[in-house]
Amino acid sequence: MNGSDRPDGPRRGRPAKHEAIVRAARAVFGRDGYARTTTDAIAREAGVSTRTLYKHFGSKERLFSVVLTESATRVADAFLDYVERGLREAGGLEERLVAVGRALVAHRIDFPEHFALVEMINFEGPHFPSRVLEEWREAGPLRVQSEVVRRLEELASEGLLRIADPERAALHLIALTTFEASTRSAEGTLTGEQITDMVTAGVRAFLDGYRRSGE
Repeated sequence: MNGSDRPDGPRRGRPAKHEAIVRAARAVFGRDGYARTTTDAIAREAGVSTRTLYKHFGSKERLFSVVLTESATRVADAFLDYVERGLREAGGLEERLVAVGRALVAHRIDFPEHFALVEMINFEGPHFPSRVLEEWREAGPLRVQSEVVRRLEELASEGLLRIADPERAALHLIALTTFEASTRSAEGTLTGEQITDMVTAGVRAFLDGYRRSGE
């Protein structure tokens, strides 16, 4: 029995091994895709035995579910924090929407490994059980969307926006404020000024459809 297979005693080292496996799995899944990734490859990346990996997670599917859900939770938490901080410094309607848009772009740029997983899901969707995808959506995308809905409803309640369907409006704002930056980031690193300019253009397009008359 090698050192990595010895019992951990009173749980010593288990959190560190868990985190090492999750971190390695996030990188390998994002790089190689779900179907091509093996537990042996993840164990090598994490510096543990395959036996240790199975002791912690039981199966490749379960490991992927944990990786995706934990990652989505961390990314959504960051988005909520970015929005809160951005809105503290924002004044009028446009500035508040730009703060939300910048948070949407920032959390995508700041967590490239997570969004590599998301791209992989979009490509390999049929391989995943619906339960895994639903856990991911609830932990990440739906929390982000719900926060955007909440902020738009606040603006509507102040009489600044005209919104009949908040969820649809949130999807419109997300698309308009993130698409250009997501596309152009593939060409190279964007500056803060460039991101603000792109987000502002998206916000102004959004306001053409949702600004209350007279504002």
